[in-house]
Amino acid sequence: MNRLGFLHPFALDAGILALALSVTPLALWAQGALPIQFETLTTPGEFTIYFTDLQYSADQVWFVSGSCESASEAAVISVQDYAYSADLTVFLARYAFEADQVVCVANPGQAPQAFWDAYPQK
Repeated sequence: MNRLGFLHPFALDAGILALALSVTPLALWAQGALPIQFETLTTPGEFTIYFTDLQYSADQVWFVSGSCESASEAAVISVQDYAYSADLTVFLARYAFEADQVVCVANPGQAPQAFWDAYPQK
């Protein structure tokens, strides 16, 4: 089992990625959101995901709760351009109650365009 609590790369325990760039009094990751970060040149991805705009075709539904730039440990994800090359297909939900997993983003400035294209506008 890796540090995300995965028993299998296709089975996230719970959660999505809700990116609200507002300041919160308590760190989102301390409130139970799974911290993730997008891969960079110095931090390669631990697993790969593909963002889909079709909820029924997703392996997981995530809700992005906000930014968690102070998280000490975050799962590093690599975003793929095609579903067949990804470990997990993810749909980004508009509301937390729709999600399998609540996530927060440790490095929102590194989010690829595929994330922003899939991110639901409030």
